[in-house]
Amino acid sequence: MSFCSFLSRSTRAAACLFLLSLLTPALHAVTFPLTWRWSNPKPHGNEIFDFISTDGVFLEVCDRGRIYRSDNLTYWWPMDSHTTNALRSIAIFQNQILVAGERGTILRGDLVNGFTFTSLNTTNWLEGLAASPSLAVTVGDNAAIYTSGNGVDWIPRVAGFTNWLRSVAFGNGTFVTVGETGLIATSANGVAWQKRSVPLGLRVNLNKVTWLGDSFWIAGDAVRGGGQTQGIVLTSPTGANWTLEIVGATNDLFAAAGLSTGARLVVGDGEVRLRESGSLWLKETATSKAAPAPGATYYNALGLADQFLISGRAGRVVSGTKTNAVVGFKWTSLDDSFRPWFWDVTRTPSFFIAVGDPSTVMTSADGIDWTLELTPASVATSVFLGVGGTANTFVAVGSQGSIITSTDGALWTAVEPPPVTNDLQGVGALGDLLVVTGGGGSILTSTDGTNWVKRAAPTTTFLSSVTAFPGGLVSVGDQGAILTSPDGLAWTSRSLATANWIYRVRYLGDRLLAVGQNGTILTSTDGIQWNSQTSGTESWLNDVAFIDNTWFAAGNDGTVLASTNTTDWLNIGTITGKSLFGLATANGKLIAVGLEGTVLRSQIVPILSPVNIQQYAHSVTNSTVNDLFFFTGQPDQTFQLEKSGELTNWTTGSTLDLQDSSGTLLYLEVTGVGDAPPRRFFRTRLKL
Repeated sequence: MSFCSFLSRSTRAAACLFLLSLLTPALHAVTFPLTWRWSNPKPHGNEIFDFISTDGVFLEVCDRGRIYRSDNLTYWWPMDSHTTNALRSIAIFQNQILVAGERGTILRGDLVNGFTFTSLNTTNWLEGLAASPSLAVTVGDNAAIYTSGNGVDWIPRVAGFTNWLRSVAFGNGTFVTVGETGLIATSANGVAWQKRSVPLGLRVNLNKVTWLGDSFWIAGDAVRGGGQTQGIVLTSPTGANWTLEIVGATNDLFAAAGLSTGARLVVGDGEVRLRESGSLWLKETATSKAAPAPGATYYNALGLADQFLISGRAGRVVSGTKTNAVVGFKWTSLDDSFRPWFWDVTRTPSFFIAVGDPSTVMTSADGIDWTLELTPASVATSVFLGVGGTANTFVAVGSQGSIITSTDGALWTAVEPPPVTNDLQGVGALGDLLVVTGGGGSILTSTDGTNWVKRAAPTTTFLSSVTAFPGGLVSVGDQGAILTSPDGLAWTSRSLATANWIYRVRYLGDRLLAVGQNGTILTSTDGIQWNSQTSGTESWLNDVAFIDNTWFAAGNDGTVLASTNTTDWLNIGTITGKSLFGLATANGKLIAVGLEGTVLRSQIVPILSPVNIQQYAHSVTNSTVNDLFFFTGQPDQTFQLEKSGELTNWTTGSTLDLQDSSGTLLYLEVTGVGDAPPRRFFRTRLKL
């Protein structure tokens, strides 16, 4: 019986709230590390470096230590890896899951108990992992090779060569490893390795080797020469002698897979090439196909009973199934996410607006679910670089002077003809006066968003940002440019001893913050005198935001910094390595946007309302006890399900997330009949 479900409706809420309030003291500062979640792409946008299926469960290993699991290829859940190191390969060994990755990372675990982290105390990245019934082998940088008979204890081996290694596979009683400059080596025991000859003496980088049941397949970089390029594929039944397979690819190849029907597949940078048994190689991305594979970068290929799964950049997973003999394979993306480059994001009084390339405008009320909006045909090729405006008029600007405006975020109108042909990026507002800045020192103002006036600027450099503050307006840009204006009409250049591009300026809290090239952070109270702060990074910083008495800066390669005083900055990182170009806040939530459709969110100010057990069902079979819960709360709440037999001693169970924008979760917990007590009470506890 559920602790919350047997109470009356009014008593239930009070009781659950009481239990939670014991562990939710008032918070006076942001708690680190932040919990980041993906809003777009969905289910996530991490780079998938390896992908396997085991016991009906699919597992992805990704950058920033991310592991995702799914039982149905639709709903994916992160698993705790206990590291932020990149995870590069995964294998099954003696009923356990092994993962290898950045700087000697080894994970070991299973689907029930999760993973434990081990470091091999090396700076070498471990790029490949394979296992025989009795031995696991991982390979990586600087010809690193380690072996283990139990997945716990790892022994370094001497390779006899110095090539950096990228992959290893086991089949036909043999381990095969491949690497840079055409390295192929084989071993029967993982200890002694013999280099093998490569057809035509090719010295191209070999990216991945896979055993496909009857032979090894190697996917490699493209050979360029004589006016032609050819993605390299090599095959061998034993690993000793290799044959060059001509597949028609012209770009780098990263993986191969096969089906029991004899179908073979290779994938890579914009490449999906398929050969069915006894047929020619076909280009599966060809637009002439009825259902082609999306043109993307694929790092992995997996052959199942009746389908291929390919995956790679930005969390993309695509399924290929055989429909009939005439049509061939049908390719279907397993998500419907849009993946533009987002260059900016802003918050209106009631929703977010993100803009990007090509001609992209997306809106969201909650920062979780995003809608692609229709933009005018006349700006179809524009790259929107900036967005902002007033409470009543929203403005997006971009390449070749493009300007579009909207009063509701859904219906957008282009300004025709554009008032300038320079690229535009900065958007700000001083009261009802709209201000736009851009290339060639462009400064435009408007009171209605339709009629724009060019203003004289004391510079011809690119002005990438503009913001209002109590003293007027500040615009910043390339070569350390800083301009100020009391009214948006007359502008004055301010001297600054830097040539760094000052990319963005915002008025946040009670001060101006400007960020940019080489980790630049500048602060000012008047826009005239600026103080340089130490950021601790050399990455480009592209935007800043303020929430819960904390300033945040985001930049290239997933960089996120935090400070409570704008002087001392802490690098807190994110769950992606993709560059972030825009930040916005609302309702205690921080939104970051960037490359390849990246939209991340973090609930900075905790939501302290309880997570309720709204409905509960209990059933028993011959072997299992099944407890089905329907939880309701607020999106992005994390909580623990606790259990007790007598309402006295409580044990902590699963940690769960309300990831859906509805704030609901249906959760089934299965226990063996022999392990379940006669009765149990359940309660939820917020995890902050």
